[in-house]
Amino acid sequence: MDRLDDSSRYPRAARLRTLWSEACLAPSWDGPGLWLHGDLRPANVLLGPDGRLAAVVDFGDLGAGDPAVDLAVAWLMFDGGARRRFMAAFGPAVDAATWTRARGWAVVLATAMVSFSDDNPGMAGIGHFGVGQLLSEPH
Repeated sequence: MDRLDDSSRYPRAARLRTLWSEACLAPSWDGPGLWLHGDLRPANVLLGPDGRLAAVVDFGDLGAGDPAVDLAVAWLMFDGGARRRFMAAFGPAVDAATWTRARGWAVVLATAMVSFSDDNPGMAGIGHFGVGQLLSEPH
């Protein structure tokens, strides 16, 4: 049986499937390929002593494409209030469809981190946090 279809073992999996479906139905990125970090997650973001962004590291997955890939960090790194501020900072530069695709990327990344990080508690923790953030949003 598909692990995501086992509602007794994963009772909130249906919500994650819905978020993924919404992302798949969102309009595709039709702009030019933009530079992407490709692996933007808390472990690759360094903060200074004052809590402000100091650096982004590990550009091994650098590429070009849909900015939604990197915007998935909104669910992997920020709680609800911080995520709303992060999203608001972009204003109209990022449309609703891009945020929907970004949330879909967050579903993929967070569930992969949860599923395949038994030997890496830090990565599993990011995944669990991301899944929690995705599931905490209003429907």
